[in-house]
Amino acid sequence: MAAGIRTAKSVYAEQAAAMIRVSRFRTRSAAFFAARLRDELGWGSLSRQAVYDWEAGRTRVPAVAILAAARVINVSVDELFAIADRFRCPRTHDQAEEWQGPERPELA
Repeated sequence: MAAGIRTAKSVYAEQAAAMIRVSRFRTRSAAFFAARLRDELGWGSLSRQAVYDWEAGRTRVPAVAILAAARVINVSVDELFAIADRFRCPRTHDQAEEWQGPERPELA
């Protein structure tokens, strides 16, 4: 694979990481988020470091963690996806078209 080319797999992993990151930012602390997520998942343990590893892409985010994260912050998975997408790509194509830059000078 050539450098700079992203696979669909990496795009999905980035989106999942962004969804966890956005969810954590919407709670009062990383420890609180990890505890709430652990409870929602019904797991015996889940450390802040594990959450940070998901966010950084060092480990894969389990699909159930995305569902649980959406429940923790009280949004639908679709809403969480949209929020995370804006977080990952703050400048969309539509925004770029709306931007009114300086006029080009007319050539004589």
